[in-house]
Amino acid sequence: MSEISSQSESTAEAGKFSPVITLRALVLGALTIAVTFYCILHIVERLGLGSYVRSQFPMAVFVPFVLWLFLNTFLKRLWPRLALSRGELLTIFSMLWVVGTLPQYGWMNTWTAIMATPGYHATPENRWAETLFEYLPWHVFAATEPRVTETFWFGLPEGMALPWDGWASAIFQWLSVSFAMVVFGFCLIALFQRQWADSEKLTFPLAQMPLDLTQGIDGPRRMPDLFCSPLFWIGFGVVFLPILYNIGTYFVFGLPPFELFGEFYFIEFGYYARLAFRLMPLVLAVAYLCPVDILGSLWVFNLLHVLKLWVGNRLGFSIGAQGQAMVTWHLISMEAYGAMIFVACWSIWLARRHLRQVLYQVRSGRGDPRQIVHYRIILIGLVLSAAYVVGWAVSLGMNLFVALGSFTLMSLAYLAITKLVAATGFAYLFPRFTKGEPVIVDLVGSVYLAPRTLVAFKVFSSSAFFGNTLIPAWPALTHILRIFSLRRQPRWVVAVVFVAFPVGFLVTAGATIELSYDEGGAVLLGGQGSGLFDHMVHLLENPRIPDMGKGSIMLLGWVEGAAIAFMRSRFHWFPFHPIGLAFQNGLGTRAYWFSLFVVWAIKLTLLRYGGVKAFRAGKPFFYGLGIGYAVGVVLSGGVDLIWFPVEGHEVHKW
Repeated sequence: MSEISSQSESTAEAGKFSPVITLRALVLGALTIAVTFYCILHIVERLGLGSYVRSQFPMAVFVPFVLWLFLNTFLKRLWPRLALSRGELLTIFSMLWVVGTLPQYGWMNTWTAIMATPGYHATPENRWAETLFEYLPWHVFAATEPRVTETFWFGLPEGMALPWDGWASAIFQWLSVSFAMVVFGFCLIALFQRQWADSEKLTFPLAQMPLDLTQGIDGPRRMPDLFCSPLFWIGFGVVFLPILYNIGTYFVFGLPPFELFGEFYFIEFGYYARLAFRLMPLVLAVAYLCPVDILGSLWVFNLLHVLKLWVGNRLGFSIGAQGQAMVTWHLISMEAYGAMIFVACWSIWLARRHLRQVLYQVRSGRGDPRQIVHYRIILIGLVLSAAYVVGWAVSLGMNLFVALGSFTLMSLAYLAITKLVAATGFAYLFPRFTKGEPVIVDLVGSVYLAPRTLVAFKVFSSSAFFGNTLIPAWPALTHILRIFSLRRQPRWVVAVVFVAFPVGFLVTAGATIELSYDEGGAVLLGGQGSGLFDHMVHLLENPRIPDMGKGSIMLLGWVEGAAIAFMRSRFHWFPFHPIGLAFQNGLGTRAYWFSLFVVWAIKLTLLRYGGVKAFRAGKPFFYGLGIGYAVGVVLSGGVDLIWFPVEGHEVHKW
């Protein structure tokens, strides 16, 4: 209870604080997006420095924010008139996060590859032409002329202009429908935000962190208060000094590197059953703000998942109709998916009184007039944006019922992930299914879908549409609404999101396409894209019948999630949360369970023997770990750019 009260006080302070968004901050935010994405695509990618986009809160967001933090501290000292205010720094941070999952290994690489794949990679062996081409919605793909597709994959001949006309239609269509998804997400989250913040007391660690890091910038010290904490610099040194030592090994042949913060160590138990060990400083920094019960749930259920895999592999366990049976690994994914859908529905159920009150205010017009106007705009935005997305799905070739079902399932999954990231601060939540494929294909059965509907559904549910396991914008939106007051400056808050997304989309799409024509998409993007169309052919030639066996596993996950939620609501001592079950085999949970375990053990000890005072005293140290890691990564990249411009050293990775 002491932990909850301390975190509630922190987030309450965040809600009362109302940073000011300025036009200068919006311009600088857009420029920062462009410069950051250029560096990631043209420097980090070329030199092989690592993967800056691997979570819902990627290094592509945190690193430029940290650089702005240090730069602004110097400006406050040397040229105060040029320095940014706290609100302006938070504006730049928010704009970066809206589009942070787009570049590199995020959404845009996959989207670009899929757009250029069907027009060039069709062969007699893969049977795309005779099986798929009459059903594909060609109007949403890049033009199929050789001057567009062949040069994309193998590089543009010298002197030939880049064929932007072959991409213009695809870019416009996908930008428009993706923007509609951003509008829908913004309205949906704005509808739930008050419930999450006031009634459910979510801690919003990823909003609290930038607020803490910028605390004091506008004060007399003219620097973040954390910079005055010895514990902060101790944490900074714990991570930065080993990275600095590793940079020294670049120049001294044979000197062994320090790999504690950079390498994974594994214990293998069989097919997919293994435990990964790694201390990731940024995960340690943010997870410190996560509630203890959630931290414990994540690592405990990951261990249970490994045990299930080991037992299932030993027994050869599988479920499903003949020819479409699933082995243990896939069945655990179905169980987790059922639990995740329960979390989304449970969130709506918990908010039922709030939603009824909103509808009452909108219908009756009774209450705060300003709030009523906001809620009416939100509901109109929800309806119009949802109609646009569903209408676009129908234009691909889907029938209306499948389009509505897929859109609903995708929205539920995204809502669950968004809420859980806000509750935990753990941004490595990657569900196996986010767009409803197991329900539509395995439970409804692809055999009952017309070929055109099936192909259109696969396009709509693929990684080409609004992200893959990394979700654009949505996880950032709830934190932006926590940092800034939508009530006090609605136009500015909307501008932060609606300026950042199209800028980020166009910059990333344009740079990725240009880089592919320059270096060759076959080199830059590899074989991304082909798997989608191969799977379409497989489903058309091997239609799936409704499978109640798989449905029972999904239902089991739902029931288990409900049982855990019931126990939490009835017994205060119950230590687990449904998030552990929903992401028991998620890639991020499997990769970083040990980091979560370490933070859980430290935090539990501090709270038990030192209480709230000890917890608060430890925050600067953990923030120092994250800042030290970000600065070390940037310094290593700078050294590579100067002294190793042909092939650099990978520092930040999984």
